[in-house]
Amino acid sequence: MPEAARKALQPQVTPNRNPIPQERPIPAPKRRTLTLFESILYPTMIGSVVLFGGITVSKHNEAYNIMRDTALITQETNTIAKENEELKYEIAQLSSPERIYAIAEKLGMQFNENNVKVID
Repeated sequence: MPEAARKALQPQVTPNRNPIPQERPIPAPKRRTLTLFESILYPTMIGSVVLFGGITVSKHNEAYNIMRDTALITQETNTIAKENEELKYEIAQLSSPERIYAIAEKLGMQFNENNVKVID
């Protein structure tokens, strides 16, 4: 067969203008290693945050305890002040001249104006 006839019988293959892109393997990302400064800095920062957090909680707890103690002392002071007022009232009642005269009369005592001394 002549060459021209053979070419006519063969299917025509057109070159593919949009070749299928072949998948390239994606390289694994390189692990970044820490420098000496970073390996010292990060644990130091974490430790300082924990330390300052502990100090803050401790101081808050101490302030709470002081406020609680202050409230208890104030309550106790108010109770004692109220008791003192009641005792002052009782002293005023017990030392009234009318009561003293009544007790003296029950005991058979009499009031003698010549024996009264006024002290300034």
